[in-house]
Amino acid sequence: MVLAAGAWLGEALASDGFRWTPSKLRLQRNVDGLKHQVHVQPRPYNRTGECVEVGTILNVRDRALARWRQANPDRVISGGDAVCGHQLGYAAGRSDGRLYGDVSDGDIDLTDPAQREQRLQRFVSMFREAILPWFAEASEPGLIVGSRAGDHTNDPTSVVEWLASRDRPDLIAAYAQRYLSRIADADESYAKGVAMARSGQSSPSTTNQATALGWSVTRLTET
Repeated sequence: MVLAAGAWLGEALASDGFRWTPSKLRLQRNVDGLKHQVHVQPRPYNRTGECVEVGTILNVRDRALARWRQANPDRVISGGDAVCGHQLGYAAGRSDGRLYGDVSDGDIDLTDPAQREQRLQRFVSMFREAILPWFAEASEPGLIVGSRAGDHTNDPTSVVEWLASRDRPDLIAAYAQRYLSRIADADESYAKGVAMARSGQSSPSTTNQATALGWSVTRLTET
């Protein structure tokens, strides 16, 4: 059922450039060197005839960022080509007038055969109203700094590294401060990361995002 639903979504969103890859359970399109991806995740408690639900995650990837990271190993924390990503539901609010959505807004309940197509159609409508703008914002340095993608990403250091790779260090400090404003009591941790970078210490773990941001911002803007 999940594979059939993915194929249905791939066909419905083909005009928007997305293609369904069943082996990856993923919708993807390529735009200006970036990969826009939506990952479909079946729930572990699914049972045929009883419950069929999926969650969704979205992300942006950039091969050029991976090459830049390889060329600047002493200035980065992250590896690979990931720019940003989070649960799709957090981006869904725009479709019903909210600023942000909730994780559950990205879920699709496929249990009832009589309601499957209606629920998939509702997801596609939400996708065009809220998720396509999310991808547009996440794909432009000047927009990501004030976007849902930037606010909710699971790794803000990846965003600042991407800004540096796109020759936009002027946006890094403002983005970091916006992100930190959402984290309680972050100033001390951020200052610790700044001090680590200035003393030449290696990159910290991303477990404490404020410390990691302090190190990353300093390394990317002062060296």
